Amino acid sequence: MIEDFKNFSSFLSDDFPLKVLLVGETYCDGRFKIERENSDMMALEYIIEGAGTLEINGQHLTPEAGDVFFLKLGSNHKYFTDNDNAWHKYWIVFDGKMATTMADLYLPDDTYLFKKCNVKKQFEKIFRLSKEDISYERMVNAITLELMQIFMYIKNGIEMNNESIAHKIKRMLDKSVESHFNLDNLCEDVNYSKNYIINIFKEEYGMTPYQYYLERKIDAAKMYLMHTNMSIGDIAKVLHYADQQYFSSSFKSAVGCSPLEFRKRIRK
Repeated sequence: MIEDFKNFSSFLSDDFPLKVLLVGETYCDGRFKIERENSDMMALEYIIEGAGTLEINGQHLTPEAGDVFFLKLGSNHKYFTDNDNAWHKYWIVFDGKMATTMADLYLPDDTYLFKKCNVKKQFEKIFRLSKEDISYERMVNAITLELMQIFMYIKNGIEMNNESIAHKIKRMLDKSVESHFNLDNLCEDVNYSKNYIINIFKEEYGMTPYQYYLERKIDAAKMYLMHTNMSIGDIAKVLHYADQQYFSSSFKSAVGCSPLEFRKRIRK
């Protein structure tokens, strides 16, 4: 086993809301195995390569390349690498009020393994910062920012995995307001049929995806008319209407007045 780590236990102080105890990189071999009861440490580990097993608070998990696992303060855990496909991993041991708060706010209870997390660069930076010739305070401040990004990435990933199909479609439509609507592309992106997408969206939001898209387009047009000096023609181009006349006609049908009349009214 090859292990490269820094121990910062001699720098610990209650002045730091987040305390970094250890940072390291490990190339495991078949003998790698760690076991703790009522652990007095909190850690995040990122698997760069390999596979292995984590047993924590009665759960049997299998962290592999691209995964992050969380070792919770007070947990009973045991983890070991696969003999034929040993782990190569980054890890950080940390503590303090801010660490506990971040874990409580961003990580779900009794969840310790997070699959396919795109946070390698954050762990690489944490490891690099631990090696730099800077003060402990500066290092902790910089590492805190990287840890916050990791926690936020995990939280956002969990929320996206748990969101409904209708909400996912809505999110995609919100991002597409300034482009062309294409139901075929939408079906391909979410891997569902047109009828299913239309029905499930209408059940959730009371309108078809296309009707919702048109409403958001009109809302965007109102924002441009209220808060910019863009010409009607330029707004039509930004929102990908076929031409200014079609934009004006669509706007009047939805709002009850032309874009120019709307601008005049709200600027009186």
